[in-house]
Formats: sequence, structure tokens, C-alpha cells
Amino acid sequence: MNRTKKGIAGVLIAGLLLATLAVMPRVAEAGGRHWHHHHHGHHPFWGGLVVGTVTGVVVGSILAPRVYAAPPVVYRPVPVVVQPAPVFVQPAPVCSSQWVPTYWNGVQWVPGYWAQACR
Repeated sequence: MNRTKKGIAGVLIAGLLLATLAVMPRVAEAGGRHWHHHHHGHHPFWGGLVVGTVTGVVVGSILAPRVYAAPPVVYRPVPVVVQPAPVFVQPAPVCSSQWVPTYWNGVQWVPGYWAQACR
């Protein structure tokens, strides 16, 4: 592909060089017959300017390196994970019923009864 572009550029340069030579004025002769002869308002400067501009644009566009833009940088936000606060649940008390037998409290007898003990 690169050889093709250089070949096209060479052919275009050669063709434009020949076109430039065709536009240039003739060499002045010793007698001066053609030196002061004007081509009805057509000056060789303008022809050379146009040919030079076209040559620069065509050859420059062929030989210029291609510039490629880098892909855009995408910043993604960091995912935020919100967890609920831990809930501490105290275990339910363990209770049991116990029989308290009849006992003497020093004054009287206390009849037996069921008592509930929890931890």
C-alpha cells in the first residue's frame, strides 16, 4: 500500500512538473522580440502559483502521515455497596419451671409451689 502511494505521488509530481514547464514563459531571445510581449493580462506568476498550490495540496495529502485520535477515556464510577448496619439480637431467655418443696422459714411452714427460673 505504501509503494502504491509513492508511485502515485511520483506520477503526479512528474505530471505537474511538465504542466509547470508548459505554463512558464518562453526564454527571452537576444533580439528582445518576446521579452516585452505580454499575454493580454496573463502573467506567468499566477499560473505558477496555481500549479504550485495544486501540487502542494495533492502531494501533501498523499504523503502526509495519517493521524488517528486515541479512543476517548471513559471513567466509570466505583460501585458503592451499602450494607445495613448489623443488628444484634439477644437470645430469648431460657426459662424453666421448678418445684420448690415445702420448707420451714423459721416461723412457719411454707407449702411447696412451682417457681419459674430464667437465665
